Amino acid sequence: MSQAKTQREAKRQLGQFLTPPDVAKAIVAKLPIRIDEMVLEPSFGTGAFLFALRDKLAQTHSAEEMALWTKTRVEGCELDEKAYALFRAQWGEAGQCIQGDFFRFWMPTYDKRRYFSEITPRYDWVIGNPPFGGTIEPELQDRLDGLYGFRHGRKIKKETYAFFIIKSLDLLKPGGRLVFICSDTLLSINTMRGLRDYLLDTCAVSVERLPGLFDETQQPMVVLSLTKGGAGLTVFGNVLARELVDSTPNASWLITPTLSRYFTGPVLGDFVVATSGMTVGRNELFLRELRNGQIEEPYAFSFAERPITLALRQSQARLGVLSSAQVRKIQAQEQAGETEACLTVVKREVPLSLPFPHPDYALYNKAVSALVYAPPTHVIYWKDDGRAVYTFKKTGPWYLHGVGGKPYFGREGITWQLISSRLNVRYLPPGYILDSGAPCAFLRPGVHPDELFFIMGWCLTDICNVILKTVINHTRNIQSKDFERLPYPTWVSPESKRDIIAFVKRLLVRARDGVRFHHDSPELRMLDDWFACESESPGNAILSQSHTPKHAQQLTLALECV
Repeated sequence: MSQAKTQREAKRQLGQFLTPPDVAKAIVAKLPIRIDEMVLEPSFGTGAFLFALRDKLAQTHSAEEMALWTKTRVEGCELDEKAYALFRAQWGEAGQCIQGDFFRFWMPTYDKRRYFSEITPRYDWVIGNPPFGGTIEPELQDRLDGLYGFRHGRKIKKETYAFFIIKSLDLLKPGGRLVFICSDTLLSINTMRGLRDYLLDTCAVSVERLPGLFDETQQPMVVLSLTKGGAGLTVFGNVLARELVDSTPNASWLITPTLSRYFTGPVLGDFVVATSGMTVGRNELFLRELRNGQIEEPYAFSFAERPITLALRQSQARLGVLSSAQVRKIQAQEQAGETEACLTVVKREVPLSLPFPHPDYALYNKAVSALVYAPPTHVIYWKDDGRAVYTFKKTGPWYLHGVGGKPYFGREGITWQLISSRLNVRYLPPGYILDSGAPCAFLRPGVHPDELFFIMGWCLTDICNVILKTVINHTRNIQSKDFERLPYPTWVSPESKRDIIAFVKRLLVRARDGVRFHHDSPELRMLDDWFACESESPGNAILSQSHTPKHAQQLTLALECV
């Protein structure tokens, strides 16, 4: 977990989105909870779920019974001192509802070898709204990762809500139920695949839409219900077979029988390598916007040597921690008086005005929403093959020194926006340095060059975008590996494939001549018919080997228009 994440404002650091009382009441109203059952609320905030539970049970039980329940049957934890104080002011005697970190309580040991023999499943219900995107205390991160970060052979992402779910299940009795308000990122993103697999292995799973809205966040939420030791998956009222989920490359809980027919063959990753690009660190130092073929350079760059010291390396290390082997190596370098190159950047009194192309600058692939093709908008200072940028990244005040996508700099490919509601794919000419905000895909060795245009045509279709944004990753992120998980359209006939490749190449010529395409352009919508999967039974994704009359007519019109 990054150092930056530990320095965010308090609410974000806590991952805190307080549950509206009406939402908590609507969820609790459906639960068949009994007064003799043990309940845990591991992150209760100001107590929305606890008050809802108390009000529900109080309708059918006496004041004496409720007093006993409060003292002996309900337990909880809240990290935020202010939220806890508000809760106590209304709840009264706190009982076993305490202020503190859930990851430090109900924890017999942090030793992985002893944990599973000492943890005591004691709750019939775990109910609540765990933190989303919160910061795990630095000194606990690695130890918690050892306990909760790997289950049933799958990695569990080090995310607060994921670890809350795993720990809560460990504390839940067999047959007990967990009911959490949960980020909908759980449903499809690949980093949560390990959690999805584990839940299906160990629980009956139900996902329902949230009965209400949160004022504090626009992040979509769902209600996750787990019955420990059960089996089966129901998502928004639809029962999904495990085989259907496992047919997708990301074990998606948003697969449908209709879309499953596309996941019977190879994926795009069998033909292309998709990669993110580089995070420069401080874009304003190196990136320049092209304006009428000119570059305005406000800085002068130079290099100097500085001593390598243990204090410097510790300031750059993740969480400020170095291994003993690293410490010994750095101490030896320090004692030997070794130095390293560092970059000095000085602002010019008068910026230089330079023409492009220029030998000291390379094209930079900034994200844009254009389809098919976009002219270059930015360049990056790249003298001596990027020495200034690489030096700045290597010796800067962070621990992420790597250069994403470096092996693919300068190659021909296709690219898209990282953050978008759909895939805005366009051709990437040779010669670009890659940016992290615009992932790219490049043909694997031995793949015919025309496959680039066939795949680009497929990615411009509505059905490809439906598959991407339904099954693969329904969030606004479109990661490089999401692209690789898209199905490859083997159902398209050889004749149609040749026509599509020719058509996309002609579209590219028009786009380079200044024609702007959008998702509703008739030319792009013709691609939908060419790529349509006409099989009638799921799992048999094979098209007729000849054009339909509609295809033939559209092809004639298309070739005329381009």
